[in-house]
Amino acid sequence: MSNFKEICTVPTDFGVTFTKLKSDKTGLTVMLADIEAPLVNGYFTLATESFDDFGCPHTLEHLVFLGSDQYPYKGVLDMLANRAIAQGTNAWTDVDHTCYTITTAGSKGFLNLLPIYIDHILYPTLTESGYYTEVHHINGEGEDAGVVYSEMQGCQNLGDDRLHLRMKRIMYPKTCGYRSETGGLMERLRELSVEKIRNYHQSYYRPDNLCLIITGKVDKNELLKALEPVEESIIEKGPLPEMQRPWINTGNFPNLEKNIEETVLFADEDESMGTILFAWNGPMSNEFLKQKELDVLNIYLTDSPVSVLQKKFVEIEDALCTDVEFHITNHLKSTLMFTASSVPIEEIEIFPTKFFDTLQRLVDTNDIDMTRMATVIEKERLKLLDSAETDAHDTAADVAIFDFLYGSPDGKDLKESVKDQDYLDILAKYTASDWLNILKKWYLDAPHITLFGKPSAEFADQQTEEETNRIEKQRTDLGDKKLEELQKYLENAKAKNEVSIPNEIIEDFKIPSASTIQFINVITARNNDTTLSNEVQEHVNKDADADVPLFIQFDHVKSHFIKISAHISTSCIPARLLPYTRLFLKAIFSLPIEKNGKLIDYEEVVKGLGEDTVDYEASLGTSFGFKELVVFTLKAASFKFEKSIQWLQDILWKTQFTTERLKIVASQILNDIPQAKRDGHDMANAALRALQIDPKKSVFGAHNILFQDAFLQDVVKRLEEDPTSVLKDLNEYRSKLCAPENIRIHVTGDILGIKNPRTAFKNFAKIENGKQIAPVIIAKEALKPAGLEPGNYGLLITLPAIENTFSIHSVKGPSQFDDPDIAPLLVMIELLDAMEGIFWKLIRGQGLAYSCYLGANIESGLIHFTIYQSPDAFKAFEQAKKVIEQLAKHEMKIDPSSVDGAKSSVIYSLVAKENTMSRAALQSFVNQILKKMPASYNRDMLLAIQNVTVDDLQRVLSKYFVNMFKPDTSNVVVISAPSKIADIQKGFEGLGFEMKSTILNSITADSF
Repeated sequence: MSNFKEICTVPTDFGVTFTKLKSDKTGLTVMLADIEAPLVNGYFTLATESFDDFGCPHTLEHLVFLGSDQYPYKGVLDMLANRAIAQGTNAWTDVDHTCYTITTAGSKGFLNLLPIYIDHILYPTLTESGYYTEVHHINGEGEDAGVVYSEMQGCQNLGDDRLHLRMKRIMYPKTCGYRSETGGLMERLRELSVEKIRNYHQSYYRPDNLCLIITGKVDKNELLKALEPVEESIIEKGPLPEMQRPWINTGNFPNLEKNIEETVLFADEDESMGTILFAWNGPMSNEFLKQKELDVLNIYLTDSPVSVLQKKFVEIEDALCTDVEFHITNHLKSTLMFTASSVPIEEIEIFPTKFFDTLQRLVDTNDIDMTRMATVIEKERLKLLDSAETDAHDTAADVAIFDFLYGSPDGKDLKESVKDQDYLDILAKYTASDWLNILKKWYLDAPHITLFGKPSAEFADQQTEEETNRIEKQRTDLGDKKLEELQKYLENAKAKNEVSIPNEIIEDFKIPSASTIQFINVITARNNDTTLSNEVQEHVNKDADADVPLFIQFDHVKSHFIKISAHISTSCIPARLLPYTRLFLKAIFSLPIEKNGKLIDYEEVVKGLGEDTVDYEASLGTSFGFKELVVFTLKAASFKFEKSIQWLQDILWKTQFTTERLKIVASQILNDIPQAKRDGHDMANAALRALQIDPKKSVFGAHNILFQDAFLQDVVKRLEEDPTSVLKDLNEYRSKLCAPENIRIHVTGDILGIKNPRTAFKNFAKIENGKQIAPVIIAKEALKPAGLEPGNYGLLITLPAIENTFSIHSVKGPSQFDDPDIAPLLVMIELLDAMEGIFWKLIRGQGLAYSCYLGANIESGLIHFTIYQSPDAFKAFEQAKKVIEQLAKHEMKIDPSSVDGAKSSVIYSLVAKENTMSRAALQSFVNQILKKMPASYNRDMLLAIQNVTVDDLQRVLSKYFVNMFKPDTSNVVVISAPSKIADIQKGFEGLGFEMKSTILNSITADSF
């Protein structure tokens, strides 16, 4: 007889049913969300509350994975997770909760792992040595390090982080945990102790403060059986003192009493663009209708180029910002926030007056567009259904976490929280006055905080100088002898952490059979195809009333929506026009349209798209690569199939480029560039692309943000002096791009439910007789010599906006999609990358980087190695080099049980590529049309993975990975804070790499 009693069962408007259970012996809560999908997700959530900045919630999130009472071995949980057909575990720390996650293919491995995972959460070892390497230590060179420390070093002084922390300090009193930096401020992490973390764990990590949220297809009886040993273990530990439920007494804080305005500086040498943050008090968490009112109002105000705030501040020639966004926190009492991004620094002080004047004008003139408001509400209804199809697991988890933290224990609030359609029905009856009263109450009459986020080169220099001086003083104060002792202590701590896991623990955890995994069924049909035979192809063939000379693939899946994508080859675009790509893609859905001799204003176009579609986008490539394609996508309710086709036709051929719209869009891109250049990881990627991809023959290469500043400055100037030349160029760009023979159309959805899937396209476009469909350009064809034959290229880029370092390295890899090396390559990458894999233990585990990972891009024929948020990217690279060479020389053995775990993880990643209807359909198109492989490509790869041997792994190690660390066969890009540059340069040059030192603004399309 189970200890768990069912509290409630709650169906929802988005197709998920919740079942809430609670143990009457231990207080453990379970929330099951029934979702039809191949993956099972676990979100194991604790309410965590902190009243200081030591970061105990965040440090615990890391330390939990280092071993438990029953499994006192670092890495055992992740190694077993890999064998459960998963890719390790993960976790996040929010200000009000900590959540531990796992996703497995099928439920068998999930249930096997569940008791082991819970043992780690409730009864971790929390050793001094684990704390020393994972959280914070001082190494033998007097530098502060540790995984948590590196992570916070990478974000603490970024502009957005500094703004939000200052907002919290003003909004919340010292008695409220929402005020704290739960990640841990660096200065507090340097003072933290493992004892403080143990005390925090004892207070909050208890079964009666733990909710197991499980989404997917899991049998309830099997789940309760898997939890029996967990319950027994908890009961054996004895009773716990009563606990006051976190947040319920402290999360309701006094409202702001007056307006407060402050300036927050952040480091950047480019001082042209800042950020503005407004904050107000919001409704209580159980005021669900009020929350929905604000959600809808916020969307109305900001969601498209015709929304009030975008029209006023973004979609104008001299834009006051490039993006406007509202956010509502999910707290006991919510906080309302508004952010304006990339505000010209000379306009930043006047922005608040203009913002509040704009809102006040709406009230004074009774100005709410009720037609557009009705569209917003209808779109919200559709988004509920869409989230169930595309993001059901996370959608369900958000509901369950919120209910666990703040909902009533009897499930009453859970029932109320999922009545979204009911609330939208109520809102559909609101008048303009109702909406203006909401606007007035929350945003105009209530006191608010205004924060000006301003970049400062002086602050950047001061920050660098202070950190350099602090480290120097620390070295001097400690002295050589103490530093030597600290290094020995660190080495000892690493050794203690790396106690070998007994083989029987790994081998006794049986890997579930891959045959138990249920893939989503996708049925493919094609226009004018005689080779396919299935019910969908028959349905398409019967629709034969017109000639449709186009390439169209139909992928039938169960869905409320139809998705139409035009994948367009860019091989015909002249080199001189390629730099227009970013401007073209950003502008194309917000231009006027000419129909029947009449010009339809861009605002009417945007409104119409809002009414008829759920989503639309113009981008390069797919989520699975092929960035040399331009892809136009529209998603709509199935009954709007023909309207979606008409919209796609109008966007491709009937949009009109105008000087006014192009000036606005070009200025938006230009104003966003300074913000983009503050991201170290993104800039390392951009620099590597600049080095390896030819912008003279690649849309992806020409799209590079590093090349856009000079080009768009020139475009804006020409739009002032000679606009005809720009319009001519863009019209030529479009005519070359949108020739029918360049277009491959992909239709996803309930194809059998569409009466005329084929003839709906009869007037769309026609490929002329004799013209062949254009080839798909793959990434390898767009590479420069530096990308085709990596080696002897090294860039070292200084970025004052960051405090740590990033690097990316590239080497040649397989370039055919059926290359037999792919399966062992994927397994070897997983073996190195996996949580508690080789790199994890020897790089992250030693505090050399927050993470590092490998990726094989078969399309480009390149393998990349990324070092992310490292105190010193060279030291992490040096360690990786040592590991690979030891493996290649058989000095480090490949453990057979780890290989089995790696195979299991790769199998999971293949299943995850097809984990929703739309992703499964996209895989069908990518595999068959873009890769020119069979529809069964992923299933065939699954079998190849299972057949990989250790000999195969040794072969790919020697063939590819060893070359990553040789200067004549690999390229390297490093982005670094100024204080690290000299050491990194010396390190790489010591290994024979030629490192060219530069800055981002010096990189142009002609640099390499």
